[in-house]
Amino acid sequence: MYRKHRLEVDPLSEQPSPSAEGRRLKKLPDYLRIDLGSIKPFHETLRYGHAVGRIRAQEMRLLMPHHLGRLIEAGYEEALHILGEVEMGDYLAGAATAREVDDGLTAYLHDVYEFLREALPKDSVLYEFFLCRYDFHNLKVLLKARREGTPEDALLPRMGRMDVEALRRGAENPVELPSPYKEVVTELAESELPPRLMESVIDRHFLRYRLFLARWEGSDFMVEFARTCIDFANLKNLLRSRRLGREREEFQKTLVEGGYIQPGYLLELYGDPEELMLRKLERTRYSYRLLEMLEEGEERAGLSEFDRRSDDYIMDMLRASRRISVGVEPVFSFIRARENEVTMVRVILMAKLHNLAPAAIERMLRKLYIE
Repeated sequence: MYRKHRLEVDPLSEQPSPSAEGRRLKKLPDYLRIDLGSIKPFHETLRYGHAVGRIRAQEMRLLMPHHLGRLIEAGYEEALHILGEVEMGDYLAGAATAREVDDGLTAYLHDVYEFLREALPKDSVLYEFFLCRYDFHNLKVLLKARREGTPEDALLPRMGRMDVEALRRGAENPVELPSPYKEVVTELAESELPPRLMESVIDRHFLRYRLFLARWEGSDFMVEFARTCIDFANLKNLLRSRRLGREREEFQKTLVEGGYIQPGYLLELYGDPEELMLRKLERTRYSYRLLEMLEEGEERAGLSEFDRRSDDYIMDMLRASRRISVGVEPVFSFIRARENEVTMVRVILMAKLHNLAPAAIERMLRKLYIE
C-alpha cells in the first residue's frame, strides 16, 4: 500500500525518480509561487515588536462605539463624565470653554506622541512622520504673521519637534533651518504669492516630505497612506477652486505630485461640466466615496463633508492593518486612531457647547478604528 501511493517526485531533489521520467513538473503552479521580494527580513519585522506590544495593551482603551453613542445623546457635563471612562478624560476634567477643551485635547495628544517616541526603535522615522505636520503648521503661522501682520494665536508650541523660536529665526534667515523647512522659506522668499497660494506651497512641501519619510521607512503601507493624502488634498483643491471660480493656472499651482492620480489628469477635467467631471472621476480609486458625496448635491457636498468622507476612507485602510501582527503598520494605525479620537471628541464637545442637536452631531462624525 505504501509503495503504491508514495510520492514519485521528490520535492527536495532536482532529479525525478525513474518512474516519473517524462512527467517532471516544469514549474510551480501560480498558487504555490511566493514573491520573495515582498517578504521582509525577520529582524526588520521585529524592529517594532516592543512598540506593538505596548500599543496592543492600550487598544481596548480606545474610544469605542458604545462610548460614542452615549456621547452623542448626552449633555455637555454628562459627556465629560462619559469621557472619564477613557484615557483622555483626565485631560478634559473641568473644561468649561472651547479654549479649555482645545488645551486639554492638545495636552492629551502631546502625551500620545511622547508614548510613541518612547516605544519606537531609535532608527524609526514614525515620530517625525506624525509630528512634522505641527512644525509645518507653526511655520505657516509665523510666515503669515510676518507677511500680513496676523496674530500668532494658532501656534502650537508644545507640538512638533522644532522649537518655535528656532522656526521664527529661520523664517527670517532660512539657512538656520533644516530641510525641508529651509526650502519652504527660500521658495516663498523668491516669490510674491498671495496668501492662499503661500499656504499651498507649505502644504505641498509637507505632503511631499511625508511621502519621502514613508519611502525612507520602507513601508508600503505608509507610502499608500502618504500618496492617498496627496490625492485627497488635490481633489479638495479641485472642488474648492471650481466653486470659487479660480483660473486653471491658479489651480495648477495648488497641485501636489506623488499621489495615485496624476495632476495632469485633474487639470484636464478642471474645466469640464460637472456631469463629465463625475464620469471621469469614476476611473479613480476613490470613485465610490467621492461620487457618493457629490451626487448628494451642492448642499451637503461641502469641503467639511469631503474631509469626513476622506477620513473614513483612510480609516478603512487602517482597520485592514489590524490583521498584521508585527511591524510598523499596527503602530502607525494606533497613533492615527488616537488622532481620530481627538477629532471626534472635539467635534462632539464643541457641538454640545453650541447646543447642536444629536442628529446634527452624528452627521459630522468619522468612523472609529474599532467597530
